[in-house]
Amino acid sequence: MEPETKQSAYHSAPYQAAGTAMMSFKPISSIHQHLCAFHVYSHDRSRHVEAHHYCKHLSEEFHQCIIYDSDKPDARLIGIEYIVSERIFKSLLQEEKKFWHSHKYEVESGLLQLATKYLVPGAVADTAEQPAMLELQKTYGKTIHTWAIDISPELPLGPPSLMVSYTADGQGPPEDMIKRRDEQWGQDTAAKKEMRKGYLPAYEKAEGADEWEKTGRGVKFSSEEIALQ
Repeated sequence: MEPETKQSAYHSAPYQAAGTAMMSFKPISSIHQHLCAFHVYSHDRSRHVEAHHYCKHLSEEFHQCIIYDSDKPDARLIGIEYIVSERIFKSLLQEEKKFWHSHKYEVESGLLQLATKYLVPGAVADTAEQPAMLELQKTYGKTIHTWAIDISPELPLGPPSLMVSYTADGQGPPEDMIKRRDEQWGQDTAAKKEMRKGYLPAYEKAEGADEWEKTGRGVKFSSEEIALQ
């Protein structure tokens, strides 16, 4: 068989099915949580992205998530997020803390949601997400997007970007983005906000999170060529 003929099988359904049967996908198979939120660029607060997090809890204090732009089979992999407990966040050096954001407002506002399957009734989803929201309210995230899909939808071009969260009303995301997600998922973000007031405790985030609130400055990554070591 000619090399070109062999290579043509690479993208075929039978070849991919054989790969699924032959290979192990343990790191991916261990993912057990789907969270949906919105991210905003640290260096440009006018750019907002819907982010679907698929997460694995490596421990009670450390979660890791891969981020896609949707929940569709052809979703684009756009970044990663690491989530840590308040205790771990407080132990970080001040220079490191500038890369981390709080989840307090995301949770309390209803913007961060547990993304259940379409046939799950809303009341069931609201009950199922309560343990998660109680936990996530007091956590901190470090989020890097490697694909700026809002300006380069075809290919992941340029350096990665630090993403942050919202900390107060009026910061975004735009109302039409929230409305579109609510309609797609059959959710009501405003109703979730009111419901969560009934079970979330009062919480003050740790010192050092969301430093941009004090400095008015964001973080933008750039490349630098250096001599090989």
